[in-house]
Amino acid sequence: MKKRILLIDDEDLVIRSLGKLLTKSGYEVSVVSTGMDAVVMAEDNNFDLIISDIKMPWINGVETVKELNTAIKSKQQPLPPVIFITGYADKECEEKAKELNPMAYMHKPIDIQELLSTVQKALGYKG
Repeated sequence: MKKRILLIDDEDLVIRSLGKLLTKSGYEVSVVSTGMDAVVMAEDNNFDLIISDIKMPWINGVETVKELNTAIKSKQQPLPPVIFITGYADKECEEKAKELNPMAYMHKPIDIQELLSTVQKALGYKG
């Protein structure tokens, strides 16, 4: 069974390119462009990994992951590993994100090999 990844980003180019890369790498990828859509998606689906942008309109990636944690715990399941990605070097936001103990915090442009390696580690593969 394929590992399921929830990809959250408000940039269409990022969603298309990372979604395609992860799908070609053998993962089942669900994409959403807002934190609110991510929470709704997580209520109805189980994911093995969450990849979330930090800077998004309405609800940022940190708040999204907090909401996802609540939604997933209500189903009595643990929060899957989280990889944060961002195009901004905001120290305060990075510190808040790291309080959630993400698997990784990566800056855009994303190094593809580093991302794939991190995804494999997050999903329990040895690489």
